[in-house]
Amino acid sequence: MLQELAEDGARSLEKLRADTRSLAALHVLDTMGCVAAGTGHPLAAQLSASVSRMGDQGVMCSPALTGTHSLRSAVLTESVLAHADEFDALHPASAVVPSAVVVPAALAVADREGLPGSAVIDAVVIGYEVAVEAGLRFGGPKLYERAWWPTAVFGAMGAAAATARLLDLSRAAAVSSLGLAAAGLGGLLSRDELAAGHYLLAGRAAVNGMEAAYLAGSGARASRTLLDGPGAIALGAAPAPRSAAPNPHLDDCVFKAYPCARPLHAVLQALDALAERKVPVGSARRVEVLLPTALTRFVTADRAPAGPTEAAASAAFAVGAWLRGVAEDVSFFRGALPDETPEVVLGQAPGLDAGLPAQWGARVVVHLADGQEVVQEMADAAHDTALPALTQKVTAKFRRQTAAIADAPLRDQWMEQCLALDTVSDIRDLRFTLSRLLVP
Repeated sequence: MLQELAEDGARSLEKLRADTRSLAALHVLDTMGCVAAGTGHPLAAQLSASVSRMGDQGVMCSPALTGTHSLRSAVLTESVLAHADEFDALHPASAVVPSAVVVPAALAVADREGLPGSAVIDAVVIGYEVAVEAGLRFGGPKLYERAWWPTAVFGAMGAAAATARLLDLSRAAAVSSLGLAAAGLGGLLSRDELAAGHYLLAGRAAVNGMEAAYLAGSGARASRTLLDGPGAIALGAAPAPRSAAPNPHLDDCVFKAYPCARPLHAVLQALDALAERKVPVGSARRVEVLLPTALTRFVTADRAPAGPTEAAASAAFAVGAWLRGVAEDVSFFRGALPDETPEVVLGQAPGLDAGLPAQWGARVVVHLADGQEVVQEMADAAHDTALPALTQKVTAKFRRQTAAIADAPLRDQWMEQCLALDTVSDIRDLRFTLSRLLVP
C-alpha cells in the first residue's frame, strides 16, 4: 500500500484541473490564517514557553514564535496552531484535516531549502493526496469508533510525501519516507477531555513526516508492508482498494466556515435552516443535537469545558455561538458559555450512519417554550466549488483572523502574494514577511 500511495501522490499532479494550483495556494492562505488565529489560543503561549525552556535555537523565523528557531520547532508549533481552533480545511470522506499537517511542513521545508512557491504547490497537492487516500482506504470517520484520530494516523505520511517532493527524492526513497512515517502510526482519540494532547498529535505527525523524508533522503529504509500487515491489524480493518477519484483529493477538501468540531457544522447549518423557517430558536428551552454514531465519539454537550479545546467540541458552545450570531468567531469558544444558552442535549441518530463517510449529517430537535417540538435534519450542505466564490470566502476569513494582529495594508499585500504562490520566487521572503506581520 505504501508503494501505491507514493504512486498516487506522484500521479495527482497529472490530474490537476485548471484551478487546482490556485486552489492549493488558497489552502496555504487559509492554513496560515488559522495559524494566525491560533496565536491567541492558550496553547500558543504554552508551546512558546516549552520551546524556550528547552533552549531551542535555530535560524528560522516562524509566524507562531518570537525569535528564530529550528525547523522542527517551527513546523511543530505552526501545525498545532493551525488546528487548535478546529478551523482548518477538512476532507470529509477521509476524516483527515490535511492542511494542518501538510502546509506548515511544506512551507517550512521550502524556506529551509530556498525553493519557490511552485514547489510548495506541488508538495501540497501530493501531501494532501497521500494523507487523504490513506484515510479513505481505512474507512475515514469509522476509525473514530475504534479510538483512532485519522489525521494523527495518516498525517505523517502526508507531510512525508510533501517533504519528499521538495527534497526531490527518488521514487524508492519517497516510498521509504512513507514507511518511516508509517512506522510511528498512532493517534488515540481521547474519551474524556481532548486537551493539548489532541492538538499536539497534529504537530507531531507533521514533524515525524518531515523528518522521515530527510532520513529517507539520507538512505534510511523502512518496511513497505506496514499498512498492509501491522497497520491493518492495529486499525481493525484491511485497506480498501484504491479510490478512483478523477481529480486530486485536494479538490474535494472543504474550507471550514466555523471554528468548532466538524460534526457540529451540520448542526449550525440545521439551525440556519430553522431560522429560515421562522422557528424562534432563541426562545427554545432545550435543543437536542443528534449525530451519526461514530461522530459522537469526540463531541460533547459540556457547558463548562476545561478550556477552548473542549469548548470547540461542545454542542452547547456551538448552539450558544449561533444564538449570539458569532458562530464564525474563535474568541467565543475561548470564553464562558452565556447563561441564557438553552439546555443542549447530545445523542445519536443511527439513521444517519449510512451517510458516512460522504455525509456528516445532523438532526436538531428544538423544544420551544410552548411545548412544540420542531425537527430539522441536515445532510452536509452543498459547498462552493467555484474558485472565485471560495477565494472571496477564504480571504474574508483570513482578514477576520488577522484583523487584531496585522497591519491591514501589509496584510493584504501579503495575501495577494500568497494567492499568486506559483509566481513567488523564494518562499523565504513570504514566510519572513508573514512572521514580521504576526509576531511583534
